[in-house]
Amino acid sequence: MSARDRLLALIDCPPVDVAGPWLDLVAGSPGTRGRVQDVWESEGGAGTYDGILGVGDRLEGVVPDLVGGGNLRAFYRVDERLGLAGGETVLDLACGPGTLTRRLARAVGRDGLVIAADLSEPMLARAARSTPFACVDFARIDAMDLPLRTDSIDAVSCSLCLHLVPDLGTALEEMARVLRPGAPAALAVPAHAPGVLRPFTDVLARFGQARLFGAGDLSGEMRSRGWTGVREQSLGGIRIVDANAPG
Repeated sequence: MSARDRLLALIDCPPVDVAGPWLDLVAGSPGTRGRVQDVWESEGGAGTYDGILGVGDRLEGVVPDLVGGGNLRAFYRVDERLGLAGGETVLDLACGPGTLTRRLARAVGRDGLVIAADLSEPMLARAARSTPFACVDFARIDAMDLPLRTDSIDAVSCSLCLHLVPDLGTALEEMARVLRPGAPAALAVPAHAPGVLRPFTDVLARFGQARLFGAGDLSGEMRSRGWTGVREQSLGGIRIVDANAPG
């Protein structure tokens, strides 16, 4: 069974187009999600994001821990954080240009499935071109309304997405719904600067119409919603939270 056939069996809404490089599972346009998301919806923004992630992807294996190598590895090695052994069905939510998707594909192998999902069509176009794995398929998906069957996903990777959603609680509930009970999620969100620099990042967040996270913001929200094994670490400008779905 192809990756496309396996994905079609998991969705709970009719796709707009089943023949293209990705399934469009967003009914119409969800509207603007703020200035940052508008940038990622453009060809130039997607290209810039691709370049930035690509640099880190190439460096994470060679940069020493003393100068931030450990932080880079924690962000990029989502397959290790999820404990993937092969054969899993993984949702890469906000896959962007496919940088982490490729790592997930190698980890799940030919018997697994990686659903590379993003709201931005330019991001999906880049991901589809750069991710030649038979176990991967692509879908245009809104994190606020995941068009996937309940308890159908073995693991979720969601990096640099939750700062752009209109309602954090709804996005977390949707992830918990599609994950099998107790299944792992590996999340990463942009962080507020500490101490006296916090007002500066407050201004940046308001200008970009995005949310930045302080210590315990995301992990506390997840615990209050029944997620278990919640673990948070700071990577400077990024906060990483790993957890297991409720139930």
